[in-house]
Amino acid sequence: MLSFKYFISHCLQFPFSKMIELQKQCNVRYIGYLSSLILLVAISVGLYNRWVHSQDTTILVLTMLGLLLFALCCIFYYYFGLENVSTCFFNLWCGCLLGMITFTEIEEFKYETNEMLMDIMLMTSLGLKCFWSLVERLCGLVTYRSILLNNMEAFELIGFAVASVILKDDLVAVWLLVVAYAFTLMALRLRVFLAIPTVIVAYSISAGFFFPAINVVPNPYALICFAGRVAIDTCLDTFFSSLSLLERWQCYLFTNRILSSLSVLLIFCIEITFFVFAGQVTINHEEWYFSIPFFILFGLLWLCFHSAQIFTWWSFLSKVHECLIIYETMSTEAKSLSRIMASKGLRYFCLISQRFVCFSFATTLMLTAVSWQKDNANFLSMFLIVLPLECMQLGLLNELGSSLGGTCIGYALVAPSNFCRLDGDTVLLPANAIQEHSARSTEILNTMQTFFLYHMIDIFSCDYSTSGLTMDTVESKLKSLFDKQTKDGPRYDSYVVYYSGHVHSNGDWALAGDASLKFETLVEWWSEACGESGSRLILVTDTKHSLEWVKKVRRNKEDFIAIQTAITEKSTDLENATTINIGDFTKEWVDYNCTKETDINWSEQGRIVKATYGVSKTWTDFIFHSPTEQDIETHWQNSFPSITRPFIIILSMPGNTNILGCCDSCIRCITRCKMKWLSPLTIDTGHGFKLVRS
Repeated sequence: MLSFKYFISHCLQFPFSKMIELQKQCNVRYIGYLSSLILLVAISVGLYNRWVHSQDTTILVLTMLGLLLFALCCIFYYYFGLENVSTCFFNLWCGCLLGMITFTEIEEFKYETNEMLMDIMLMTSLGLKCFWSLVERLCGLVTYRSILLNNMEAFELIGFAVASVILKDDLVAVWLLVVAYAFTLMALRLRVFLAIPTVIVAYSISAGFFFPAINVVPNPYALICFAGRVAIDTCLDTFFSSLSLLERWQCYLFTNRILSSLSVLLIFCIEITFFVFAGQVTINHEEWYFSIPFFILFGLLWLCFHSAQIFTWWSFLSKVHECLIIYETMSTEAKSLSRIMASKGLRYFCLISQRFVCFSFATTLMLTAVSWQKDNANFLSMFLIVLPLECMQLGLLNELGSSLGGTCIGYALVAPSNFCRLDGDTVLLPANAIQEHSARSTEILNTMQTFFLYHMIDIFSCDYSTSGLTMDTVESKLKSLFDKQTKDGPRYDSYVVYYSGHVHSNGDWALAGDASLKFETLVEWWSEACGESGSRLILVTDTKHSLEWVKKVRRNKEDFIAIQTAITEKSTDLENATTINIGDFTKEWVDYNCTKETDINWSEQGRIVKATYGVSKTWTDFIFHSPTEQDIETHWQNSFPSITRPFIIILSMPGNTNILGCCDSCIRCITRCKMKWLSPLTIDTGHGFKLVRS
């Protein structure tokens, strides 16, 4: 898709660069008004032709109201400068009159010259509308923002619904169809992954079943013109819009708690209404003795899963609201809703919840198949409303589950009060150096606390010892850290351990009482607590001899372990050489990961403090936690009555299938070799910070 867009943009570079120059003399927007002018002429010809042949007073009344609206548009635009208001009235008028032409197709004058001329002008107007919508986006004249429907779409849909008053008996069915089309456009604009199939199904059912059900033969050209005018901007925006997932959904997710609650209530009412219309099959079906048992069976299944869906959506919006409260309290520089959601475990919640919504969506399709009523226009419209609604819910949960980062907990340990002699023993610092080292260590600790808070990493502890760290204290702290779990139950995806202090020449941490913490001991504690959990350990050390641990991490074959540390180069300019202290690397690394516009270049020539990292051989195989059968069962038991326990078996079915499963071994081998021989300068951890090397 990106390569195709790149090719097209370069092919059209010359003509559209000329068009941008032309815009300085004649605004593209005014050239686009040609489409509206042709549409007005086509509507006038069509209405006149219908009035001459039918003498229907309803057409005359709606036409007069349309002329009144058109007059109001001109008044608002030219005398008051209310361009938006006049445009809304104009779109309302166009939708209404297009609806009248659509619903008043008469076979007797279908092939008359005036009617054929109207059809040609309608298609010409649509073609120009599509062309200039494309031009506006290629010329960069469109500002993308988070909306569900724009004014043009909303008012033309309302106008089309108003025109359905001439149908009288099928008024409600057409209104429901318009609402369904609005939800379909929302799904397309939000770019949910089932949006395009939903659009195809909506158009197919509307043309093949809905209009025959209400005994109306619509004018196909007027219907296509209306549908195309309303949908063209949304279709183009799916390709040209660069809004991220949260930016697209901002108009819904950032609403207050009351509106969110009302949206859940609206979804509940829509689902119940669909179920009621689907239940009419038990009355209208000729073979009722077959339809009633099947409807009861699939209806109970539908009710159970949709009860879980409504509760799940309510819980999801509650969690989002909690994240928004934190988001509003954060400073502008540190604001990131995706980081907050990741830290609150929303990714894991979405992975579990999308199964509920997926199976409820499947039960909707099954119930529709069992209760299919091709002659019931209300049922068809309600199905077309429920379909995009559930697709949007499923799409949001699926995208959040795949895009948000995982959970992370951090522990910082600073031990400045001893140093190592050449024989490996540790002794206390001289009294005159304690104050200087204490101040520097306190600053390091504050820096790491800022780092944890900025990236929404749960803080296990930040310890600073002036009297030395014993082996028992370190063991107790680290084992407690490795045993920590999230509030929802599963283990954290990543555990970050920061250490700044004295080490031996082999990289082992120098502790009080001539003790030392070896890398092998640390890995042993980690394996005992998290060996089979799929979590990963990220070590960040600001010490003098951590390069030895980097080598040991790279030789590890069984665990997901990474280490970030520094290498201090000796300055060649002895006169102007600056003193490098422990903690300088920490400041630069934190600044690099917490400042959006940082000028730190780890690869610059002459850098004294260089960064390096090492990852275990299996590091590239790591993926964030996915819910297991036990996790799903626990979530279901905690959220729903025990009588529904048999449905856990259905939910425990595989959530997806990996088409490239047979190639997993090859892919893992390739990624491991790439990491070993072509290691990148930076590694994104998925928590907002990166591992870097110079």
